[in-house]
Parts: sequence; C-alpha cells; structure tokens
Amino acid sequence: MKNLRTYKVFIIFILTFLFHQKSVAQINVIENSEQKTIDLLLERKMSQNNQFSLYTNYSVQLKNGLKEEAEAVYKEFTTEYPQIDATIIFANPKFKVVVGNFKNKIEAENLLKKINYKYPDAFVVKLKH
Repeated sequence: MKNLRTYKVFIIFILTFLFHQKSVAQINVIENSEQKTIDLLLERKMSQNNQFSLYTNYSVQLKNGLKEEAEAVYKEFTTEYPQIDATIIFANPKFKVVVGNFKNKIEAENLLKKINYKYPDAFVVKLKH
C-alpha cells in the first residue's frame, strides 16, 4: 500500500511539473502583416529627420525679419536653388531664413560665396538648442 501511495505522489509531482512547464513556456507570437509598411514609414521618418539637422551642422542665414519678408526670401531662394535645403525658424519676435545643411563650416562658406551677390547680409551660422 505504501508503494502505491508513493507511486501516486510521484505521478502527481511529474504531471504538475510538466503542466507547469508547459504553461510557463507558452509564447504568443502575433505576426503583423503590416510590419513592412510600418518599417517603411519609420525609415522615411528617420530619413526626413536626418535631412535637415540644424543643431549639429552649419547653415547660412539669409534673413532675419518679419514673417512676410522671411517667406518672400524663402520662396525666392527655394525657386532659384531647389536642391539646397531651406527652412524658416521663428526666433521671437523675428523669423529667420536658414539654408544649407553642411557637416563643416567650409562647405557653408562655399555656399555663402556662391549666393553672396544676391544676399549680401547672409552669414554662416551654427544654431544651438
């Protein structure tokens, strides 16, 4: 009788152990069919963020003035130089037109020389937070 009791306890222990392992080891894998689209959108977003990084690179400031003046200069510049990045930044109470995105100051100065005839007040800047 004692053997039978030991046998039952052993079987219960083994079954409990097996069911416990199975319940802990369950992992639900959900496959998202839209994952490729999400990855593509994230890649595009990162690309846009890295295209114009004012805070680490050199640029050329063309204008510092009223909103209408800044927008006119921005439109004129982007029409003439569509391949060069440009943006308008609000710096209370004025608006700045900043163009170019260069890793070093020499490249920014080359752009400045190229456009200095049309924008004589332009200068190289490195904006900070």
